Amino acid sequence: MEIQKQKNIEIEKLKATRTVYCYYFPEIRKVIDEVVKNYPHKVFLSSITPGLDDFHFPVIGKFIRYNEKQLPSLKDFKYRYFTAGASEGIFHLLVKLKTKNPEAPIYTLKGEYEGYKEYAKEMGIKIIEVNENEEFSKLNPGIFFISNPSSRNGNIIKNEFINEICKYHKVVYDTSYAGLTRDNKFDLSNQNIIAVVTSMSKPFGLYYYRIGFTFSREPIETLEANIWFKNIFSLVVADRILDEIRPQQLYNKYKPLQDKIIKELNKKHNLNLKASDVILLANTDKHIEQFMRDKFCRLCLTPYFLEEEKI
Repeated sequence: MEIQKQKNIEIEKLKATRTVYCYYFPEIRKVIDEVVKNYPHKVFLSSITPGLDDFHFPVIGKFIRYNEKQLPSLKDFKYRYFTAGASEGIFHLLVKLKTKNPEAPIYTLKGEYEGYKEYAKEMGIKIIEVNENEEFSKLNPGIFFISNPSSRNGNIIKNEFINEICKYHKVVYDTSYAGLTRDNKFDLSNQNIIAVVTSMSKPFGLYYYRIGFTFSREPIETLEANIWFKNIFSLVVADRILDEIRPQQLYNKYKPLQDKIIKELNKKHNLNLKASDVILLANTDKHIEQFMRDKFCRLCLTPYFLEEEKI
């Protein structure tokens, strides 16, 4: 009993968080410092002539080219929208499903990103959570919301697994963590992948700048108005970062720091932590209640990244 109590005290001392907070990388701060040094007033003054309705399209094009190695099929999605992070795209896709296809069941894997369920709940939509070893052919045909890299444990899901789901269901594919892992080709080519939501929040530490993009095979009517209601400054920031930060630059630099943090935590707390594919995360086969996501135990290491930066 005394040993268990001591273990609980040690766990309470962990600075890791259950919620994933992105690391505001120093390299990103430097780019933004340069943007605001000569604040882009001229961009805003062009709201009448030539106008800013189409301002997002070149940035989206640049984002597609930037990610062409890892997300090569983004270019094949005809309808493209700038959104306030991935969450706005998720919300509007749920609205579309609720209004256009209300009878279709909506699925997620157990332990997935909570945002799917929370948005759906407020619309009266029930999200059905299923195990990853489910016989997908026996489920009523519906729509899966899937994050890859996975929010459940921070690891990459194999393309074959998602393509197996696509044999029987449609998929909304969430790539919010892409860019924080080793090089990997995320196959988005299956025609039953009806939409892709992306974000610059986690891979670049830009959570509060609300920079996201939604790609769809069909129009998302409720997002059409975003041509007028969009954050131009965030698009300016996105444009500059895509110019200044190379693909894999942040991953290659900070992957050794992830390994160092995990090694030190295991030595201190004996948690058997393993590095997730996403460099801000770690996972373990131990059961630590405050970090559990169904059967997965996932920890966010961002507080330790900040601590290392101070050192």
